[in-house]
Amino acid sequence: MAKNTLVQSNSTQTNDRLVDKLLLHYRAKGFPYYTFSLEEKQRQLSQLINYPHSDIIVDGDILQKMHGLPLAWSYFPHSWSVQCGSMKSPMQIFESDVDLRKAILKRLKYGTGTITDAAIRKAVRSFSGAQGVSNFRPTAAAAIYHHFLPSNGGRVWDMSAGYGGRLLGAITCHHVSHYTGTDPCSDTISGLQGMARELGRDKLQIELLSLGSETFRPERNSLHACVSSPPYFLTERYSDEPTQSYLKFPDKETWLHGFLGSTLDNCWYGLKADGHLIINIANVKSYPTLERDFVEMACSRGWKLQCTLRYALSKMMGTRKPGDAPFKYEPVFVFGKR
Repeated sequence: MAKNTLVQSNSTQTNDRLVDKLLLHYRAKGFPYYTFSLEEKQRQLSQLINYPHSDIIVDGDILQKMHGLPLAWSYFPHSWSVQCGSMKSPMQIFESDVDLRKAILKRLKYGTGTITDAAIRKAVRSFSGAQGVSNFRPTAAAAIYHHFLPSNGGRVWDMSAGYGGRLLGAITCHHVSHYTGTDPCSDTISGLQGMARELGRDKLQIELLSLGSETFRPERNSLHACVSSPPYFLTERYSDEPTQSYLKFPDKETWLHGFLGSTLDNCWYGLKADGHLIINIANVKSYPTLERDFVEMACSRGWKLQCTLRYALSKMMGTRKPGDAPFKYEPVFVFGKR
């Protein structure tokens, strides 16, 4: 039976009995976070380093390669409790006997019939009325660094460092010689520090700062790239700390200019003349014109939109699928200073 498998559905047991057993098990065990030994983390990192991330961007598409995501998530157990809009968090589903029972029954019906820790995580994340936060794929980050940074090493500022996908990509890609990550969530910074401590490599300097991108001013003309996926206005409430952008700038107009606009000004100050600003941002229910407003604001501040990459998403996460596209995607805008 698979690792971490508790029960497997068969003709001799009813689903109700299986669910009762699972509920007792997970109430005793607690939430099935991603947990790995240091040896297993190093093994996963080695696999990620050896993955050909230089081949992931094809004709403007950033292909969906999920390698390294469980490793990144293992440093951020608090992410399961983050609420997205009016949806329930996966942790809220897990903590409710009623909702967890429904989630398990659905998984038994539509899944493989085998319940593992991974199946429980998927069940609570995909439950109707729930939404979990996303993480930028380490393979995609490594591919972007490989494509836009000098081969002898470049300096990157990740303005909203988040759940470590772009830091892990920097650890993976040797085109990154210095990574600066800023984030106003103290729990997230703690997770990033743990990742840097356990997985950081020689010849990569990692600087992590617990503050918002709208307040950080990098050294002038010091950066080769600013790469990030900032908050999508009110979509994700990462914490209730007063430094969060949705609390500092509570309406769309002040958030767009006070948070994103100030961040862009700081990027401009820090970027070299031939550097790149690379931003993954997308329209959301709370801000349906976010893409257009962001691009217009950036251009009004002197940025030149050079191209738009398409960041492939899973069906569950996707926002749209044009008629000629084989996948759902979000845009990744690439700007230059000239």
